[in-house]
Amino acid sequence: MKISNSKIHWFNPGHEDAIRTGSPYYTPPASVCRMMNDLAMLPLWYGNENDYVIVSNANEASRFLLSLPETIRPEVVPIMPPGFHISDPAEAAPWGLSPQSIRFYETLPELSENITVPLWHEKYKELTGRQTALMCLSKIQSLLPDNFNVHPIPHVCTSVEKIHQFISEYPPPYILKTPYSCAGRGLYHLLTRDLDTPASRWIAGALKKQGAVSIECFLDKVCDFAMEFESDGKGNIGFKGLAVFNTLTKGIYYGNLLGSQRVIEKHLAAFIQIDHLHMIQKTISPILSETLGYDYSGYFGVDMMVYRKDNMITIHPLVEINLRYTMGLVALQLSNRLIYKYSRGQLVVTYNKDKNKICNFHHQLKENYPLILSGSKIQSGYLSLCPVLPDTQYLAYILVEHLY
Repeated sequence: MKISNSKIHWFNPGHEDAIRTGSPYYTPPASVCRMMNDLAMLPLWYGNENDYVIVSNANEASRFLLSLPETIRPEVVPIMPPGFHISDPAEAAPWGLSPQSIRFYETLPELSENITVPLWHEKYKELTGRQTALMCLSKIQSLLPDNFNVHPIPHVCTSVEKIHQFISEYPPPYILKTPYSCAGRGLYHLLTRDLDTPASRWIAGALKKQGAVSIECFLDKVCDFAMEFESDGKGNIGFKGLAVFNTLTKGIYYGNLLGSQRVIEKHLAAFIQIDHLHMIQKTISPILSETLGYDYSGYFGVDMMVYRKDNMITIHPLVEINLRYTMGLVALQLSNRLIYKYSRGQLVVTYNKDKNKICNFHHQLKENYPLILSGSKIQSGYLSLCPVLPDTQYLAYILVEHLY
C-alpha cells in the first residue's frame, strides 16, 4: 500500500482573485492578509499526522499547541520560513491553487528536491470560474426530475444590454455575481428592475475587471449546505460528506454545523427527503468527474441550497463549485476527529476590526463554556482553533453542546 507524502499546508483564502489576475506576483488586499495571518494555523485541524503548516510566528504556534489538551492536540507540525528543513518527500498544499501560491512555495529558501510543487495549468482558471458551475448545473438539471430544476438558470452576461434583457424577462429581485469570487464577496443584490447609479457603477466595475457578470433570480432560501468531494486527477471523484453552513445577510460565510453525518442529515431532513440528496450525489458525481476529474487533483466543495418554490421546499443542486479546501471540509474533519458522538456544535469564523474586542470575546467564551472532554472527543465547550493575541481581528472557533 502506497503511503502518501506529507503535505506542507498554507492558508491562503481569497485565492480566486489571484486566479483572476493570473499574476504570480498578486498581492491580496489588507483584509485578506490579516485573515491569512490570524488564521494561519487552521490547517492544523484538517491536515494529517506528520503534515506541516506554514505560520508567521513559530513561538506563538508552539505556545498554542502546548495550551491544547494532549488528547485533542493535532500532530501537524508548524513551520516558519526561513529556517525549517524537511528531509522526507512532501507536497505543497495551499488552501487554493493559483499562480501566486505556486510562486510562494517556489521562493521558499528551504525548497528542495524533496518538496513537490504543483504546476499551473490555464485550465484551472476556466474550472474555477462560475461559468463551469453553470455548465454543470445545466447538465445536472437535464438528468434530475423537473422539481429540482432552477428556472431561470443563471445567465452569464458580458454587457449591460444582456443584463437588461434578463431583467426584462424575469421578475425581481436578482443577485449579480462576478465570475471569480467566494464567501459572499463579489455579490450585488438588485431589488428592482431599475439599474440605479450604485447598481450601474457596480456592474461597470465588474465587467471592466472580470469581463462578465452572472445574474439570477433571488431564491427564498431555507438552508445552505454543500457536498464535499476529493478528485484524484485520474477521473475518480470521491464523496467525503455533507456540510451545512450559515451565511450573514449579504452571503458572507459565518459558520458550519458540527456533528456526525447522522446529525447533519437529521438537520436537513427537517426540510427535505434524504434520499433526494443521495439521488443528487449520484447524478452529480459523474458530471464532476467528466468536467474536472482529469484536470484537478484535490479537495473541492459543491454548494447547494434548500429553498421555497411555489409554496414547496426543494433543492438547488449546484449553486457554485469551490475548487479548493473549504470550511465545509474543515467542519467534516473536525466532526470526525473531535466531536463526541452524542454532541453537536458550530464552527464559526468572526471578525472585529477593533483591537482587543476579539481577545476579550475569546476569554469570555472560554470562561462561559469550559471545554469538557470524553477521551479524545469534545463533549461540550469552547475551543479556539488558532492563537488569539491582543491584536487578533479574525477568530475561528468551535462551540459544542452535549445532546443527551
